[in-house]
Amino acid sequence: MKAAVGIIANPESGRDIRRLVAHASVFDNMEKVSIVERLLLVLQDLGVEKIIAMPETFGIVPGAVNAIGKHLDMDIKMLPMRIFGDWRDTYNATNAMKGKVTVIVVIGGDGTNRIVAKACGDIPIMPISTGTNNVFPYMIEATIAGEATAAVATGVVKVREGTYKTKRIELFEDGALRDIALIDAAATVHSFVGSRAVWKPEYLRELVVSRCSPSNIGLSSIAGILEEIGEEDNTGLYIELGNGRAVKAPIAPGIFRKVNIKEFKTIPLGEEVEIKTSPTLFALDGEREIEMQGHITARITRNGPRVIDYRKTLKLAAERGFFEG
Repeated sequence: MKAAVGIIANPESGRDIRRLVAHASVFDNMEKVSIVERLLLVLQDLGVEKIIAMPETFGIVPGAVNAIGKHLDMDIKMLPMRIFGDWRDTYNATNAMKGKVTVIVVIGGDGTNRIVAKACGDIPIMPISTGTNNVFPYMIEATIAGEATAAVATGVVKVREGTYKTKRIELFEDGALRDIALIDAAATVHSFVGSRAVWKPEYLRELVVSRCSPSNIGLSSIAGILEEIGEEDNTGLYIELGNGRAVKAPIAPGIFRKVNIKEFKTIPLGEEVEIKTSPTLFALDGEREIEMQGHITARITRNGPRVIDYRKTLKLAAERGFFEG
């Protein structure tokens, strides 16, 4: 089979309401076109023969192909699928790439990667950050991302060597799995999805995070001030907000808010924690997504997507002569 790479570029990432209510920068779609241009050229130079891409409302990949012009000599296919202009495009495209690509490059933020994670199975991903709250994807130059992607896609570095399995938060309602988050799941008292983004801490009641650091931005930064937990740690953190310890956290770009912590505890992988707020509207990776009621529990597992460790992959590729000649 040809060395094939999937590309999912979200035209909506980096453009949500936090550009109005906070001070988040706008990540425009022409910059995403430029990212894909660099990505395609590097993949071509390093032996990737085929690209399968998600069609979307802006035309990011076609724009990059047109900009490169005659210098591009790859088999590039857009998936034949209906475009909805929302999360369904990402989910359907990821599903359609199964069995056709070796790696999926995801251009978006935490929310985009969360949708990909729900459908990608064991296909490793290379997440390139273009969203608002970017804890999960890499802040990485597309050239470097392309090198690591090509090394895995061509088999120079095996999947088991150059990737790692990430954590995820699983939410259960009356014993049935309802949804997942990659970084943080927040039980809120919001009454409707509305603009989706969460930036008012007074609406938060409980928070479960898979990883956290004081250097994060978004809801996981609240947990990060209390304890630092990395992707490699087999733990997460549960927080109940309420009267108690007060901390200030960067819950959106340029916005620090005081948050009161009633209690918090470390959660080992696989241990269920009961969510007291029911009914609730859950915010998953920073965006209001799903209403739940009844008996709600959460647990953190290592059932998240497989992600390319680009530093390790590039080291192995260089040792094996991938960049010679």
